[in-house]
Amino acid sequence: MINPVEALASASGASVPAIRLILSVLFAYPIGSVYRQLKGGATQRNLYIAFTGLSIVAFNYGTDIYHSLLAVAVSFLCNTFLGTSRLLVPVSFTYHMGYLLIGYYYTTSDTYDIKWTMPHCVLVLRLIGLAFDLSDSRKKEADGKPDAKCIPAPSLLELIAFTYFPATVLVGPQFSFLRYQRFIAGAYESHTQNAPAYATKKFLQGVFYLVVNQVGTQYVSDAYLMSSEFEQESLFMKHIYLGCWGRITLYKYISIWLLAEGAAVIYGLTYIDAKPGDREYCSDELSGCSNIRVGVFENTSKYGHYVESFNVQTNTWVANYVYKRLRFLNNRMLSHLGALFFLAIWHGFHSGYYITFLLEFMVIRMEKEVEPIFAKNEKLQQLLQQQPLLRALVFVALKYYTIVWAGWCLVPFVFLSFHKWWHIYTVVRFSGFILFISGNIFLAPILRAVLPRSSSTAKAKTEAAPAGAPAATAEVKKDN
Repeated sequence: MINPVEALASASGASVPAIRLILSVLFAYPIGSVYRQLKGGATQRNLYIAFTGLSIVAFNYGTDIYHSLLAVAVSFLCNTFLGTSRLLVPVSFTYHMGYLLIGYYYTTSDTYDIKWTMPHCVLVLRLIGLAFDLSDSRKKEADGKPDAKCIPAPSLLELIAFTYFPATVLVGPQFSFLRYQRFIAGAYESHTQNAPAYATKKFLQGVFYLVVNQVGTQYVSDAYLMSSEFEQESLFMKHIYLGCWGRITLYKYISIWLLAEGAAVIYGLTYIDAKPGDREYCSDELSGCSNIRVGVFENTSKYGHYVESFNVQTNTWVANYVYKRLRFLNNRMLSHLGALFFLAIWHGFHSGYYITFLLEFMVIRMEKEVEPIFAKNEKLQQLLQQQPLLRALVFVALKYYTIVWAGWCLVPFVFLSFHKWWHIYTVVRFSGFILFISGNIFLAPILRAVLPRSSSTAKAKTEAAPAGAPAATAEVKKDN
């Protein structure tokens, strides 16, 4: 008898693990629809979520499910016996990250593989984040300052359901136990009546990007970048090709995140739960678990827009649990480097991950230095308002910059191994390194000389700054 998964893989040209992954994300839609009809209490809901989530992981990884089950068991024991101890976070962090890295060591190959380590890296962030939240809650309670964000230690059933939530167990997005607790308690139900329509929108967007990716890879493939034909192209066309290739490659991630988000919406998990008193709740705000902001992504005019729009929930997790926790360094740059290093090692040991996140640091730092110089030059801003042609030229230049160089920076992340990404960078003459290194060193001073700050802006800054206050120190304290 023909295995339907293998038949689909053969017909589509995709691997069997990839087909299982996509089918599992799609299975979450009918599973979520059934969940919406459940009439039982929290226990019945948790049981349903736990059973269906475990079934999805077993369908994909078979007996390798024991890795995640062991992680849940250790997390439960830590939460139970170390819940009021300062050891909770370091022990949880060390175990979960250590286990993941050992898994990478024994399973990693020269290509990106869909193995048990893929959902495990999602699980690791979820359980480490839970340990942080529990530790913060106990500290607030000990200080006599509990608030609405304090959470109790979950029961074993709650922990399993939270960890194996069917719509997010394989590819994310991340969400907190506080959100899950409120969701299970029914706090979001009155706000999620429009969930099916919103989920349909996300589903259709996901399908669109998946189709574009599948069609696009027929014309801009990974293999071509390693070919002798690519070496024969002109330097300009090589960069254009890199930009198109990078865009199509990113659509692969966008498509699966949109599909997973749509499934989470069906359950009713994604209501934007504002802090009490911040604002009135709005029933149509269902993007609380969005991992991709399509509008921002498609209208990028700087590399920072990619950071704002791509893998949003993971970036938020790292900001909350890594970047902000490094404030003791009292240095924004070191905190940023620490957060990016965590992201790199969380992905694995391949050199490509570390180069990609190092490039991200360089590009973001360059943009933060350069952008204010343009923004604060009144003459240039007036000229842009008065000259439509100049605005059009700037628009084209920024699109070239954001698309082409994003593709350039993505090369190590996709090709992973040193000999592969180094070969491609050799072919394009290391142009990105030249641009970003020289840009960090020379671009801002040159622009300050060519585009001096207006007298009114300089005067306002002088009046606003306290006498003798170092600007850099004040900036670090504000952001950290």
